[in-house]
Amino acid sequence: MFATYQQLDFILQLVLFPVWLVAATAAGRLARRPDQRRLRRTARLLTGWLVLALVLVLGRVFAAAMMGRSGWIFIADRIALSLLAMVPAALAVVVLTLPRLVRLARSAGGGRGTPVTREQLRLAVSPGLTVPVRLAAFASLLGFFEKFLPVDNKPVFVVTMPLLALVVVGAALLASARQRVHLVLAGRRAPAGRRWAKRLGAVAVVLALVGFYITTGLRDKMPATFSMMEGESDFGGGAAVHDHGGQGGAGGAGSVSVTDLTGPALGAPDKRFELVADEKKIKLASGAEVDAWAFNGQIPGPELRMTQGDVVEITVVNKLDHDPVAVHWHGLDVPNAMDGVAGVTQDAVAPGGKFVYKFRVDEVGTRWYHSHQAASEQVARGLFGPMVIEPRTPVTAAQDVSVVLQDWATDRGKVTAFGTADQLDRRALPAGTQVRLRLVNAANTTHDLAVLGAPFRIVALDGTDLHGPTELRDRKLVVGSASRVDVEFTMPAGPVRLADLGDPGSGLLFSPDGQGDLKIPDGLDAVDVYSYGTPTSTPFGPDSHFDRTYKMVFDGGLGFYNGGFALRQAINGAVFPDVPMQMVTEGDLVRLKFINRGEEDHPMHIHGHHFLVLSHNGKDVSGSPLWLDTVVVRPGDIVEVGLRADNPGVWMDHCHNFDHTKLGMVMHLAYAGVNSPFVVGGQAGNHPD
Repeated sequence: MFATYQQLDFILQLVLFPVWLVAATAAGRLARRPDQRRLRRTARLLTGWLVLALVLVLGRVFAAAMMGRSGWIFIADRIALSLLAMVPAALAVVVLTLPRLVRLARSAGGGRGTPVTREQLRLAVSPGLTVPVRLAAFASLLGFFEKFLPVDNKPVFVVTMPLLALVVVGAALLASARQRVHLVLAGRRAPAGRRWAKRLGAVAVVLALVGFYITTGLRDKMPATFSMMEGESDFGGGAAVHDHGGQGGAGGAGSVSVTDLTGPALGAPDKRFELVADEKKIKLASGAEVDAWAFNGQIPGPELRMTQGDVVEITVVNKLDHDPVAVHWHGLDVPNAMDGVAGVTQDAVAPGGKFVYKFRVDEVGTRWYHSHQAASEQVARGLFGPMVIEPRTPVTAAQDVSVVLQDWATDRGKVTAFGTADQLDRRALPAGTQVRLRLVNAANTTHDLAVLGAPFRIVALDGTDLHGPTELRDRKLVVGSASRVDVEFTMPAGPVRLADLGDPGSGLLFSPDGQGDLKIPDGLDAVDVYSYGTPTSTPFGPDSHFDRTYKMVFDGGLGFYNGGFALRQAINGAVFPDVPMQMVTEGDLVRLKFINRGEEDHPMHIHGHHFLVLSHNGKDVSGSPLWLDTVVVRPGDIVEVGLRADNPGVWMDHCHNFDHTKLGMVMHLAYAGVNSPFVVGGQAGNHPD
């Protein structure tokens, strides 16, 4: 519901300014009505506009109150700022303007052609009638341009700025209104030169502000080359400039380079893989064509299967014509040097080049790999694939199926598909077969999925087994970007369907004869993963002592980013590369608090670490412990997680909607005494989004 109230507030903001502007214009014309009849009619019309405006203001107050039920933080800054300006002005209209208008509307007198009396004229131009309406019109500008306003978590700023603006503008309007009273009652108008000077002055001020805003924004481009080690660091209690040395900084004498963090010495690999990136046109099941960048000529890329304890060697070969690549192993807590983030842990692999990744896999479960070089484009075009790490003692089902969902840009428009199946993919499977579906959401957006036709259990999230999973039937699975959900079921005599509720035409259907269909029911309830399963012990919890605590507030705001105009995606009011680096020391227990005040989901992913979800919207997790690497934070949500800093390095920490990453929602978790020699941009053309 938070998103609904947020959208309502946004619509009301857009409507309020033109309504107040019409009312202010009408108020200014009252004194120029040629007779009493038209004066009364204009007064009644203005009353109607004001009543409409006041109802809209009440609507904004209601929407803000509903959003604020989750906490002050959700309406602080811009919403509070615009309301603190709007509400006093609206109250002034109720107390001062409306009584005068009612008197005018009811004033006795003649009809058409009857001159306006001096008393009516005095009432029509009185500052008590005109100033509050004009003040409200000015105040509504804050709401109309709310998305352009900066975010600031300082309460003094929120309280004082709109009230100070109201006082200044109100004083100016009052002085102007008093001068107009004398002129009108004297039967004169302000000299034409003075009127035009005011108009031209106002236009000049507006143009100067707009020009300054645009030229400043266009100049605000990222440097052609910069290091992640520049800027500010946050030590869990405020920001400080990098000192590039010792315990406080991330570099300097005695520091360790990310290139040295390769893990323990490894012998000969147990598994070898090669991933070749190249361009290829690929057709989906419907015939829609994707202008793809593919690993080994297929989208998604080949499934990489390995066993817990294996030493794995993966060679990435770049055969793209012009674009460098780098590959990240999503959800694998690899040594930092093998993390595959261009500009942070390596230089991107140039066209014609290759890079060898080598690491031991000590984990189990469903993972995936994808490009982390210009990922907003490269992942969308197909540079990704599934990974499965089997336990040393196999316990897999008779049918173990990996399914990767993606939103493809095709010659027929945007298409959602399970792999390349953008139509219902039917498969034959005998009754009684034990099935494990490994669902990977490689798309930027959250998808609602469902397993229909048989009872099922959610046995793992982000590759980590759940404790005590219970049987479910006909329930919705909310799967955020980059998240993985493993479900198990026993094949019945009838069909079983994996469905995307947002795209009923696609899906995967199992049946004994490979035929049939299964209708998708309406109104499926979502599984609450925060209470699903049964509790068990964890090494730490919500009541543990945390060495570092970080709060991250996510917002969207219109403005310039990297020289272009966009909906900036901010963390604590800042966008990459200006978000302070979060500093930890090896062994620290770290609490992270994610707060989403934006209008879209933010799937937050921390490289190199799994975290334990501590609470969701103020309630501790009551089901199975949730050890995740990506958690979707929905609008209005507060999610707290904890992690142990046990994998030294400089780690990307970002929203996994790569469109948001590209627009600034990126920060880094860095260990004190670790530095990176790589740079963004530069000769390698590194772009780590």
